[in-house]
Amino acid sequence: SLIGVYILEIVAIVKYRKAKLFSASFHRIFIVLAVVNILACAVGTFVFRLPQYPLINQFYSGLTIVRPWLTAIYSAACYLNCLSEFLGLFLAFNRFSTLYFPTTHDRFWRWFLPMGVLICLGTAFAPVYHIFDDSDSFVPAVDPQIEFTWYYLYGTSARPEISIWFNMVIVTLVCNGLSIFLYAACLVKLALFSMSRNRTIERNFFLVGCVTMTFSLPYMAAMVRKILLCFRAIVDADAVTFVAFQLPWLTDLKWV
Repeated sequence: SLIGVYILEIVAIVKYRKAKLFSASFHRIFIVLAVVNILACAVGTFVFRLPQYPLINQFYSGLTIVRPWLTAIYSAACYLNCLSEFLGLFLAFNRFSTLYFPTTHDRFWRWFLPMGVLICLGTAFAPVYHIFDDSDSFVPAVDPQIEFTWYYLYGTSARPEISIWFNMVIVTLVCNGLSIFLYAACLVKLALFSMSRNRTIERNFFLVGCVTMTFSLPYMAAMVRKILLCFRAIVDADAVTFVAFQLPWLTDLKWV
């Protein structure tokens, strides 16, 4: 359903773009973010969610041998999650520049938007580059409290699951922290100062961006909890299972 809604929104923006209804830089960033989230949802479903369903466990039990395409798809899932975070910050910066620099906003974003998207594409590669040459396979994780065996991807190098999740936590914390700062500045501008641009439209754009960032906070909290559990000497099995099962659904919340 999330993918269907995203596709409908992209079609609407593209269809009415020539009529100048959805031609702002905000909409163009949204299209890029929507495409990234569609891909992340599709890839992440295969990597993180489907292995938790008993009905298809037999399929994943046959993927316990190292396969190069598993490495590629796992790396892509992590990359797309990081890219989504950077694009969310990019969207927050778009709103900030609109409110604080209204006279130069349109001219600035004409040339900076493609450059900014390329910067996001390149920067998102930095936290995950080291897992692209790893060798991954699905590993059965048995919990006595669960009536079936679920699977997770595991690399052959020295505990890569800690390094990649640590990097993704840093990306999530930094992007959300900066987004909170930018949206707080936007809120101050909307509440205390007059604007030369359409106040209603800017308020609605601000709400869309701010709510998007807010919905990603539970995902961020779960990521922090996961990395803390990975670094603990004594692993809390209940907590690990909870985080592993809840993280895919919190990712959906982030994309809503």
